[in-house]
Amino acid sequence: MTFTGVLQIIAVLLIMVLAAVPLSKYLAHIFKYEPTFLDKLINPFENLTFRFLNIKKEEEMTWTTYLKIGLVINFLMLAVVFLILRFQNYLPFNQMHYPGIPWALDFNTAISFITNTNWQNYGGEEVMSNFSQMALVFLQFTSAATGLVFAVAFIRGIVRHEAKYVGNFYTDFIKAIYRIFIPLSVIFAIIMLSQGVPQTFTMQKKVVNMTGTKQTLSVGPVASMVSIENFGTNGGGFYDANAAQPYENPNPFTNALTIFMMGTIPIALFFMYGIMIDDKKHAWTLFWVASTLLVICIAVIYSQEAHGNPFLAHLGANVTATKYNPGGNMEGKQEHIGIAQTSFFAAATTAFTTGNVDSAHDSFMPLSGMILLAEMMLNLIFGGKGVGLLNMLTMVIIGVFIAGLMVGRTPEFLGKKIGAKEVTLATLAMFAHAFIILVPFGIALSTAGGLAGIFNPGPHGLSEVLYAFTSSVANNGSAFAGLDGNTVFYNVILGFTLFFGRYIPIICQVAIAGALIKKKRIPESAGTFPEHGFLFYSVVLGTIILIGALTFFPALALGPIAEHFAMVKGHLFY
Repeated sequence: MTFTGVLQIIAVLLIMVLAAVPLSKYLAHIFKYEPTFLDKLINPFENLTFRFLNIKKEEEMTWTTYLKIGLVINFLMLAVVFLILRFQNYLPFNQMHYPGIPWALDFNTAISFITNTNWQNYGGEEVMSNFSQMALVFLQFTSAATGLVFAVAFIRGIVRHEAKYVGNFYTDFIKAIYRIFIPLSVIFAIIMLSQGVPQTFTMQKKVVNMTGTKQTLSVGPVASMVSIENFGTNGGGFYDANAAQPYENPNPFTNALTIFMMGTIPIALFFMYGIMIDDKKHAWTLFWVASTLLVICIAVIYSQEAHGNPFLAHLGANVTATKYNPGGNMEGKQEHIGIAQTSFFAAATTAFTTGNVDSAHDSFMPLSGMILLAEMMLNLIFGGKGVGLLNMLTMVIIGVFIAGLMVGRTPEFLGKKIGAKEVTLATLAMFAHAFIILVPFGIALSTAGGLAGIFNPGPHGLSEVLYAFTSSVANNGSAFAGLDGNTVFYNVILGFTLFFGRYIPIICQVAIAGALIKKKRIPESAGTFPEHGFLFYSVVLGTIILIGALTFFPALALGPIAEHFAMVKGHLFY
């Protein structure tokens, strides 16, 4: 680890937080249906959309209607994109005459993009037409908006009392796309374009490189996809290599900018939550919980990658960064980006559940891989659009319930009593996340189809399978690339985990909002558990670590932890 590297990480983190504070105010204005500075520009388009779709934007919905409409719209978009990919050979902007996507891969890809995961068992530049790529970009907008507005509905369930309605899904959904994702994506697509990222309907360009050799380059509408894939915490790049491809991520500036795009809105949502509930101290406490976990994860990954493989040090090859090799573990990394930004990028893409990668996660040190897995297993270190906040609040409810049991009081959360229904739903959401990771993971390790996709022996191969299911259920989409996921077995089983991992927790969480919104607000008393400050911070952080460790430690012990100790003892698997 170097001072310059640490300074780079701190600088980007500070810039994200500084940008998130004013952005949170803008977000709160949008979802409180208050005027914003973009009204004159956006109102005409928004109102035209409402009229065209015959939507009564002021008409609010119960939580069941809100949820039902959101799910139906998602499933309809899923069907449309499935057909587009399947029959792309009959559609325009397919200059390379790519055939339709095979059914199993199509099933996996369509579900992956509608669930904000963007798990890719394909190389986009090798099998997708520009029309198909743009259809996937459409889902990157809608899937990000879906997670965000469900979080807003949850917040309204907390804020309102003795009420019935949580908002209008259509209104929230359209506002999220028109007022947040489109403006930001346009601005940052132009910035990426200025750095050399392509934006064209041409699919290939023939050039003569510096050695005088003729080369065919794959290009397309890349800049527009790069901006929304990161602002929407989608991942799923135009190219198979994502941000490790120089056309998506040309230089260290765009690398830092990509991290900024991933993290700014998820952080802003925590502050927006504080504004909407009128309790900024509570929101800042949750911010510090998530920040503590993020900083620990970055520190572990950076230290492990900077140190390198101690076994190779004995061979005089890849030794510690502080003594012989300033590069540390450079396998799978871009030299012009370096270990500091690469480590930060990896921690950010799994914490913010984006899935975009600028390096080969499969080549990271074992404990670094464990941290990447742990971030997705927790799925609340700021997380993706809305989902991270939802998961954090779900864990808060469980933590408050545990604290209430310890002191013998009925648990309360922001002036509302937490009953059996809310705790049951919160526990089910948490349990579903773990169940949908670990059960299919066990099936894959006990069947011929699952074992056939493992290329690496020993604990690292197990980690690759565990990473695949964790990434899909956490709506992340990054991968340990040593696993062959493009088989019928993995396309189908991962498709189902993508689907259930996304929607079961959301259904439980919106149901919690429906239960909370009906409750009376109870005034604070001397016995009220404080919902900000160090005590509350400790309870929430302790609950997260305890539940995460009890749930996932055995699987991690068999994979990256076992690999780490084997490496220290000089045992290699090949």
